[in-house]
Amino acid sequence: MRVYEFGDETGRKLMMVHGDATSAPLWRQVAEGLVEMGCRVIVLDLWGRGYSSSPNAIHDARLFGLQLLFAASSSPLPWCSEGFSILGFSLGGGIAMDFVASFPHLVQSVALLAPVGLLRDLPASYQRLQQAARERHDEAELKEMLASILGVEQSHNPAAEEPQSDHPEKSAAVDSDAIQRWQFLHHEGHAASFISSLLHGPIQHQHEMWREASRVLREKRRSQEGKDMLVVICGSEDGVVSSAHLQEDLDAIVGRGEYVSEEVPGGHGFLLDKAASEEVVGILRREWNL
Repeated sequence: MRVYEFGDETGRKLMMVHGDATSAPLWRQVAEGLVEMGCRVIVLDLWGRGYSSSPNAIHDARLFGLQLLFAASSSPLPWCSEGFSILGFSLGGGIAMDFVASFPHLVQSVALLAPVGLLRDLPASYQRLQQAARERHDEAELKEMLASILGVEQSHNPAAEEPQSDHPEKSAAVDSDAIQRWQFLHHEGHAASFISSLLHGPIQHQHEMWREASRVLREKRRSQEGKDMLVVICGSEDGVVSSAHLQEDLDAIVGRGEYVSEEVPGGHGFLLDKAASEEVVGILRREWNL
């Protein structure tokens, strides 16, 4: 598995967990902004994404939780003994909340960005792929459906343009299309990991797990073990995660007044926009006193 760790060794520890169709470069703008404020960050590629392999296993919250443990344990710094905060985007939000409920002693605070977990309805294309996978359709058919979701031409076979990570210019945008294309065409386990995550990952019906995670975070904050409020950030034009539906569910599960809700301009992939990412950094700086 691929893990990137950088920033001030004495700074506040933040782990960043991306979503189903993305990889570590999604966090580039946010990670750079937080490191400039003195934080220490870990950014990882989830199983079957980026440069992390695809284990022959069910991709559920337990598998991803182990990966977060591996990432924290890989550091020469005391992430596990001192604890850390988690930023989770989309699928990463569901993974983060499950991790809090499962390993309450490790997590100080959480920020959820366009999180799934309480998602009421999957996008139609995801529903079709999920149903086809459950019915064990032919692998080629499933890959064709996934290619359609990702906007990738299966017949397109350019020289591998691998995601660039060696000191890119700060003004450059992350090319998510190129990353998704590279993963689909050149990562042999990507399709299997994506589909397994869709079938078994913490995407929907996670109400009880979120209720437990919220209880853990609330008790930590009140006992001064936790650092900050739960922060939830959504895109104003997100067609996947409805901020209105999410807020209704959070009020019922977490409790009104027990979390901070913010909106930034953009759709579900707002982290790919530099201005929106800067807003996210500003929100975290304000709410977490960074």
